[in-house]
Amino acid sequence: MNKLFAATVVGTLMLCSLSHGAQAEVLTIEGLTPAGAPEFAEIQTVAIDDFGGSDGRALAFELEDRLSAVTVFGQPYFDVIGGRSAVESDASLSGHVTAGIEEYETVAKRRRCVKRGEKDKCITYKNLEVDCLSRRIDFRAQVRATRYSDGRSIYTESFPAKDEQTVCFGDDEEFRSSETVIRSMVSDAATAVRDDLAPKEYRSDVRILESRKGMSKAEGQYFKAAIKMTKSDAAEACRMWDEAAENGLIHLSLAFNRGLCAEQRGDLDSALAHYDEAISLSPGKLEVTQSINRVSAHQRALDEWDLRQSGSAEN
Repeated sequence: MNKLFAATVVGTLMLCSLSHGAQAEVLTIEGLTPAGAPEFAEIQTVAIDDFGGSDGRALAFELEDRLSAVTVFGQPYFDVIGGRSAVESDASLSGHVTAGIEEYETVAKRRRCVKRGEKDKCITYKNLEVDCLSRRIDFRAQVRATRYSDGRSIYTESFPAKDEQTVCFGDDEEFRSSETVIRSMVSDAATAVRDDLAPKEYRSDVRILESRKGMSKAEGQYFKAAIKMTKSDAAEACRMWDEAAENGLIHLSLAFNRGLCAEQRGDLDSALAHYDEAISLSPGKLEVTQSINRVSAHQRALDEWDLRQSGSAEN
């Protein structure tokens, strides 16, 4: 560490001692996760076609609502056409939904009172076999997307779900409404389709690395001061870490935190470069591999967004 950098440490520590804030030692990261179905990146207009089965219409309505509500960077992501329309769509969604309900008698062990004392208070319990009724709901939704231009299926997925409940004689509980259970399964299937077909914006707080093991005393003090600065001025904390690197400090925590800083300001290439340095210093470090995966996914989502925008401009 050079003398000029060392001379700044004391002044920086005095400045940081005056900083206050309620936020923990984190940096807030904003990004975009890609859709689960890459071929849907260019699909602008979606028609909700026929959904057969006992609960097909319910899923069709849910999908229309969910896809209509998708926005990315403040813009509606899909133009959703419900029912029959003369408007030509880029792709159509269809499928089949069934929910079977089966009930059967069974027995199960339950803790029951076998002896009562004064004021009818139970004084002896035993586990006894009692008569029960079990209900099983088997749900399955199948969804397919067909591209209009060539009739090719570009998305096919199945969403099975099960719900089992047993109620015995003497239990306080009752069966949950089967309609409520099935409605929840339909909602879950619609959410899964939405996540498959469209990207999602996110905002999350990621903890910085704080370990100073291996740093000199002055380097450690300066690094700790930058950590404290994240509570009130993240940009200044990032500047301090950059300064530490410029003055020769090489450390896992520094490389990782500089990666978070670059990711926070949207410089994804620099973020990956810093994370690559961090992973070389500590191969397999969980926080680093998670960050590399997050940034790589963000880049892929942005590439798909650019592709979509170029297709929109051509149309």
